[in-house]
Amino acid sequence: MSRNFSSGEWQGSEGPLFTLGSLRVDLTLVLIFLHTLAMATAAILTAFGREEWVNLAAFAVGDLKSGQIWTLVTYPFVHDIRMEGLWFALEMLVFLWCGREVESVMGRRPYALLWVALSVVPALILAVTGSFLGSRALAGSGCLTFAVFIAFCTLHPDAQFFFAGLRARWVGWIFLAIYTLADAAIRDWPGLAQRWLCALIAVAWIRRGTLDWPSLPPMANRKKAAKSKAGAKKNPSGPSPEKVDAILDKISREGIDSLTAAEKKQLEEARAKLLQKDRQKG
Repeated sequence: MSRNFSSGEWQGSEGPLFTLGSLRVDLTLVLIFLHTLAMATAAILTAFGREEWVNLAAFAVGDLKSGQIWTLVTYPFVHDIRMEGLWFALEMLVFLWCGREVESVMGRRPYALLWVALSVVPALILAVTGSFLGSRALAGSGCLTFAVFIAFCTLHPDAQFFFAGLRARWVGWIFLAIYTLADAAIRDWPGLAQRWLCALIAVAWIRRGTLDWPSLPPMANRKKAAKSKAGAKKNPSGPSPEKVDAILDKISREGIDSLTAAEKKQLEEARAKLLQKDRQKG
């Protein structure tokens, strides 16, 4: 978490999935709704003595052996309101704030794939290393939300938190150190491993989006690729109107300083495209 990142691969802001009045519903908001619905459902089932139904969605190593592979993606939605309490609301607020920014930079599909990776990869690794680290059931989205926060800190390491003006890079390291000491103190080695795995996946995902990996396409496709590049130069196309509208809405809500480097680039491309059209008309 040492510098600001801009993306060459990510699509950037795509606008909301849909709107409800003035409410812009994006993927982050959909996930928050699902978490809240799952929490309420679990509370009702527990109140009626059906807690074992809730436990079916949690992840345990034995689930893979018995074919219950759906638990790899359902365990983050298992919330126990008796244990989490108001912390659940705070977690969802952090997820809303950081998740929307990460989704805006990445685009919807890479963001969704990141969420799946944060859920599945640590669970599989813990299943393999269970005999060494010990095994326990996985439930809740705490590690995933923390990883999204780390992704935000990696994207904007110089963003300031709290009244002390702490930079995001240091806040991320401080929180990671606190969680590490807390897990070590109670000897929760699986929990410690899951948290570090999620953090590493988040940082790697962000860094991956800033790299242009060299590739050698098949010979048959090279001429087509060259033609498509030539066509792209002759007919430059800026971001879609939906993306521009989403960026302008963000400016009206949070100010122009809230834009990421990728969003500023898209806005500049849209401006250049409009200027080119005006020159052609003139």
